[in-house]
Amino acid sequence: MRLSRWWRPRDDRGSLPLAMMLTLVGTSLSTLMVPVVITQLRDTAATVDRAQALHAAQAGIDVVMGRIRGSLGSIANLVCVPAATPLRGTVGATVAGVTDVLPGRYQVSVEYQDAVNTTVPCVQTAAGILTVQKAPAYAVITALGTDTPGGATDPIDPRDSRTRTLSATYVFRFTNENVDGGLLRLLGGTYCLDAGSGSPATGTIVTTQPCNTGSSRQTFAYTKDLTLRLVSSITAKNPLGMCISSKADPVVGDLLQFQTCGVSPVIPYYQRWSLNDSSSFQNTANTGTTLGTLCMHAKAAATKGAFMELVTCGGSDNTRTFAPDATVGAGAAGAPNQLVNFQQFGRCVDVTNFNVNLGFLIVWPCKQAPVITGVGWNQRFVVPLAPDEKGTVTGRITTYDSTNKKTYCLTTFKEGDPSHFVTMKACPAPTASDEERDAVEWKVSYRESTYGTSYVIVDAYDRCLSPTDLDNPKLKPEDVFKGSTVVSKLTTAVCDGGKLQKWNAPPNIANPTPLKNVGEK
Repeated sequence: MRLSRWWRPRDDRGSLPLAMMLTLVGTSLSTLMVPVVITQLRDTAATVDRAQALHAAQAGIDVVMGRIRGSLGSIANLVCVPAATPLRGTVGATVAGVTDVLPGRYQVSVEYQDAVNTTVPCVQTAAGILTVQKAPAYAVITALGTDTPGGATDPIDPRDSRTRTLSATYVFRFTNENVDGGLLRLLGGTYCLDAGSGSPATGTIVTTQPCNTGSSRQTFAYTKDLTLRLVSSITAKNPLGMCISSKADPVVGDLLQFQTCGVSPVIPYYQRWSLNDSSSFQNTANTGTTLGTLCMHAKAAATKGAFMELVTCGGSDNTRTFAPDATVGAGAAGAPNQLVNFQQFGRCVDVTNFNVNLGFLIVWPCKQAPVITGVGWNQRFVVPLAPDEKGTVTGRITTYDSTNKKTYCLTTFKEGDPSHFVTMKACPAPTASDEERDAVEWKVSYRESTYGTSYVIVDAYDRCLSPTDLDNPKLKPEDVFKGSTVVSKLTTAVCDGGKLQKWNAPPNIANPTPLKNVGEK
């Protein structure tokens, strides 16, 4: 018998079991996804919390940066924020009418450092404000941020898991370029060369007047061309300025006068003056390469308004012996044969009175001559040179005593020695002790990767060659030398990257990125 069509099996047989199986699988998967979703939600919440804490820490850095920039280049306005008394505050925002978006608190402190990353201490002023005593090179900023509730002045626990710590280093943009300009004092320091005005007319006679620090009519710059230029006379109308001049082919009795300065490289020989071994300003012969025989002289000693004239060089008194300010400048002195200090930039290392047996060297006004061989041997040295003036070289620094026909070595001292001054001694033989040979070995740095370690001279004990600091009110009398002027003695000290320890150094005119090393601790 044949089955009718409606009794035949259909295609959807088994659908119910399949549907039940899919339902069961879906239910199981949804159950398994619940902890995954919850974990993701928790991670998202933690990420938001950390973002809020980071936002707060960054706000702390921004607050300090605002204060630093607000100091407007004045050390007096650079307020200290030490770790012991950090700056605290709160942050938040209002977006589309919603307040306290990304709320948080910050706690920030600043450590100022010098060029060699030594902490610059903060001092309290009479007004009770904490500030720094010297210009720092860096500001190391440390900021803590959190999103935990609290008041604006509440401390933040750095150990809390919700605290984030950011650090950044602010690099101060500065130039330490020296600006020449100081008084040309005669022996005794009472009278100085004077122009009569800040912009003297051509032919104005040079006179002596009571010294007046800062006076435009007495402020001179000693240039590399050996000219003595009145600083205030350099104007838009007269960009060359006015220089002390004699007549061409001068003779005894000629008066000194102001004339427009010559143009480099051809400078009139009668405008070039060399500070000689007797601390007199000596003229230049008409060859331009040798010293003349005439020196500056005040016609009447210790007299207001005395005319300056030329006389035959010789003698030492307050009519012809000068004690120029260090800020007048170093003239033509400098590398490779003279050691010019950067802070006292008109002063050079000097074998005192040409005598190596005095037990100390001094930092004396730099001596000059049209060529270096005309400078006295007591300021001429052989210094180790670095290729391209980069890096550091080690060796001996020597001078040749042309009178006694003997070479001497710059010699340091060791801790416990009776003297703390650098001296010149006979160079040790190869058979000398290690201690004797180490005492004459110096590491001479030229341009290094950082300015703080550049242009320093370091002894075997890792101390830097340095004049005694005349600005130190606690400086002992035995640490200064009193000749025609008061000058520093030469010693070594703990290296600090400062100007007083730099020799033959150019100014630091780098323009670094202000904020660097930004990162989370």
